[in-house]
Amino acid sequence: MTKLHKNGKLLLSGEYAVLDGATALAIPTHYGQKFIFGQNNNPGQLIWRALDHNKALWFEAEYKLDALDIISAHDNELARALQKALRAARSLNPNFLAPSQGFTAESHLEFPRSWGLGSSSTLIAAIAQWSNTDAFQLSQMSFGGSGYDIAAADSTGPFTYRIKKNVPEVVPTRLNWPFKNKLYFIHRNQKQNSRQSIAHYRAHETRADFIQEISAITQDMINATSAEEFSALMTLHEQIIAQIIQMKPVKEELFGDFPGAIKSLGGWGGDFIMALDLELGRQNIRDYFSQKGFPTVIDFDQMIRQE
Repeated sequence: MTKLHKNGKLLLSGEYAVLDGATALAIPTHYGQKFIFGQNNNPGQLIWRALDHNKALWFEAEYKLDALDIISAHDNELARALQKALRAARSLNPNFLAPSQGFTAESHLEFPRSWGLGSSSTLIAAIAQWSNTDAFQLSQMSFGGSGYDIAAADSTGPFTYRIKKNVPEVVPTRLNWPFKNKLYFIHRNQKQNSRQSIAHYRAHETRADFIQEISAITQDMINATSAEEFSALMTLHEQIIAQIIQMKPVKEELFGDFPGAIKSLGGWGGDFIMALDLELGRQNIRDYFSQKGFPTVIDFDQMIRQE
């Protein structure tokens, strides 16, 4: 039996731009997904069960191991996505899931499925370790994306991430921000489809200096020493991305009276946003977002995983 834990993720800067080589700032989250891989007495079959954060079964499927065909599934679309990942892992390691044996896999989410913290990336990272294959390569063969979420799955703290000549470059960093207690993550009550966000970005032209500009903001954010400086960088980042993807910044769309900066994280339109409070205070900021219809407000130190 093999037990694994993989971290969730959040991209604090560089959304969209990271796909084209910009340096992005990412954090692994305390919330992740646990996996238990073992064997059973049904040779030639894999039984996969997935439990949510309340320990309720939300997905179950059985696969025939010779060609990894689906025998049965509660959700055919999810079963096919998992099948694609498993087949990719076997193509990288032909000895993975030997048909002469029987296997079980069970996953346990530590966050609500709607949060978008990385149910797919934690899955890919776990399958890669289970199959002794490269997680980044497996990700590209299955779900795609920049790969920063794969890096976060096994990271012990914040890091910068960029794709250089198609190779991921992961550099651990420290966030010595004296204003961490003013930073919050708020869930938007809806999940954003990453593939749709990428397609939307690809449909728009970018400026020649776009990537360098976002990379510079990332470094300035890491080095920021005051809340006011960080607030200005968050706002500038939002303005640049808004111009590229032709969407309205989330503060302008929903929180025009908020005394501070608000930044979208990842694909715009869903999942989490980051708020920097310049006036309200811890309790009042919770009241503010709850009154707006967004009750899930998480402190920075509660969200980030770091040693």
